Amino acid sequence: MSAGDGGTYDIGLQALSGALERGHRFLFVCYDNEAYMNTGVQRSGATPFAANTTTSPAEVESFGKAQQRKDMTAIAIAHHVPYVAQAAATHWHDLSVKVERAVAAEGPAFLNVLTDCPIGWGHEPRLSKQIVDAAVETCFWPLYEVHDRVYRLTYRPEQRAPIEEWLTGQKRFAHLTGPIVERIQEQVDADWAALVDRCEEEGS
Repeated sequence: MSAGDGGTYDIGLQALSGALERGHRFLFVCYDNEAYMNTGVQRSGATPFAANTTTSPAEVESFGKAQQRKDMTAIAIAHHVPYVAQAAATHWHDLSVKVERAVAAEGPAFLNVLTDCPIGWGHEPRLSKQIVDAAVETCFWPLYEVHDRVYRLTYRPEQRAPIEEWLTGQKRFAHLTGPIVERIQEQVDADWAALVDRCEEEGS
């Protein structure tokens, strides 16, 4: 089964959590484009901090979404299910391998897949791959899996790109100033360091 980020992070979280906790054998795929795109680009739990949406507008007295995005992958992991992974639509081989592992899991499996929405993100459709790849290369969206509670990075950038490479070219972030960009970079750095430490502790 599958749903967008609104139906996964927010509206359907109660039902999804219950199914994961009960141990039903199924694969759930979240199509994560970071907002309620089909109904007018409203913020969701997946919308990044400071992003401009129709319900978290960047105006004179506000700078976009005030909250950090919900870590839905970590929430799924907390249910102690056999397989959870984070993937990106542009990393096809990585995604394909994770689908195979998820289908083979003896119990619930959850895939969180980042994809874009040119209208909601505010970029030319031809730039879709470049922008989604930038989310991975900046480690805003790390690619990893947790198989039987063991963490493993499935992609590590040779040289991490600065967060500006992810933000640039998206109109939803065009209003950001230097201090806010620095704050986003600091959060990404902290999250990435914690994930790397967790993977290395478990033998990745």
